[in-house]
Amino acid sequence: MNRIPEWNQRKHEIGMAFRRESFLAQPTDSSIYDAALRRMGITTNLDMSILLSIVQDTIMMARREALPTTTLECFGNWLMKRLME
Repeated sequence: MNRIPEWNQRKHEIGMAFRRESFLAQPTDSSIYDAALRRMGITTNLDMSILLSIVQDTIMMARREALPTTTLECFGNWLMKRLME
Protein backbone atom coordinates (compact mmCIF):
# COMPACT_ATOMS: atom_id res chain seq x y z
CA MET A 1 0.00 0.00 0.00
CA ASN A 2 1.41 3.37 -1.01
CA ARG A 3 0.66 5.89 1.73
CA ILE A 4 2.44 8.89 0.18
CA PRO A 5 -0.47 9.98 -2.10
CA GLU A 6 -2.87 9.57 0.83
CA TRP A 7 -0.56 11.68 3.05
CA ASN A 8 -0.19 14.40 0.40
CA GLN A 9 -3.92 14.54 -0.32
CA ARG A 10 -4.85 14.67 3.37
CA LYS A 11 -2.12 17.26 4.07
CA HIS A 12 -3.62 19.50 1.42
CA GLU A 13 -7.18 19.02 2.73
CA ILE A 14 -6.21 19.48 6.37
CA GLY A 15 -3.99 22.46 5.56
CA MET A 16 -6.89 24.22 3.86
CA ALA A 17 -9.19 23.50 6.81
CA PHE A 18 -6.51 24.68 9.27
CA ARG A 19 -6.15 28.01 7.45
CA ARG A 20 -9.92 28.57 7.70
CA GLU A 21 -9.96 28.03 11.46
CA SER A 22 -9.98 30.96 13.88
CA PHE A 23 -9.64 29.02 17.14
CA LEU A 24 -6.05 29.86 17.94
CA ALA A 25 -6.72 31.63 21.20
CA GLN A 26 -5.17 30.03 24.27
CA PRO A 27 -8.10 28.05 25.61
CA THR A 28 -8.76 27.43 29.25
CA ASP A 29 -10.23 24.05 28.39
CA SER A 30 -9.53 21.65 25.57
CA SER A 31 -13.12 21.61 24.30
CA ILE A 32 -12.22 24.54 22.01
CA TYR A 33 -9.48 22.46 20.40
CA ASP A 34 -11.70 19.36 20.26
CA ALA A 35 -14.38 21.36 18.43
CA ALA A 36 -11.76 22.69 16.00
CA LEU A 37 -10.63 19.13 15.24
CA ARG A 38 -14.22 18.15 14.46
CA ARG A 39 -14.70 21.17 12.18
CA MET A 40 -11.47 20.34 10.33
CA GLY A 41 -12.50 16.70 9.89
CA ILE A 42 -9.60 15.27 11.91
CA THR A 43 -10.67 11.71 12.66
CA THR A 44 -7.58 9.49 12.76
CA ASN A 45 -4.10 9.50 14.23
CA LEU A 46 -2.77 9.96 10.69
CA ASP A 47 -4.87 13.13 10.40
CA MET A 48 -3.57 14.33 13.77
CA SER A 49 0.02 13.67 12.69
CA ILE A 50 -0.55 15.61 9.48
CA LEU A 51 -2.11 18.50 11.40
CA LEU A 52 0.80 18.55 13.83
CA SER A 53 3.18 18.73 10.86
CA ILE A 54 1.23 21.67 9.45
CA VAL A 55 1.24 23.45 12.82
CA GLN A 56 4.99 22.96 13.17
CA ASP A 57 5.55 24.31 9.64
CA THR A 58 3.37 27.31 10.48
CA ILE A 59 5.35 27.96 13.66
CA MET A 60 8.60 27.93 11.69
CA MET A 61 7.19 30.38 9.11
CA ALA A 62 5.94 32.69 11.86
CA ARG A 63 9.34 32.67 13.55
CA ARG A 64 11.07 33.57 10.28
CA GLU A 65 8.72 36.52 9.92
CA ALA A 66 9.16 37.49 13.60
CA LEU A 67 5.48 36.91 14.35
CA PRO A 68 4.18 35.65 17.71
CA THR A 69 3.93 31.87 17.99
CA THR A 70 2.53 31.34 21.49
CA THR A 71 -0.97 30.29 20.42
CA LEU A 72 0.39 27.97 17.73
CA GLU A 73 2.82 26.41 20.20
CA CYS A 74 0.00 25.84 22.71
CA PHE A 75 -2.09 24.13 20.06
CA GLY A 76 0.90 22.10 18.85
CA ASN A 77 1.69 20.96 22.39
CA TRP A 78 -1.93 19.97 22.93
CA LEU A 79 -1.92 18.00 19.66
CA MET A 80 1.28 16.20 20.61
CA LYS A 81 -0.14 15.21 24.00
CA ARG A 82 -3.34 14.06 22.34
CA LEU A 83 -1.40 11.87 19.91
CA MET A 84 0.45 10.23 22.80
CA GLU A 85 -2.78 9.23 24.55
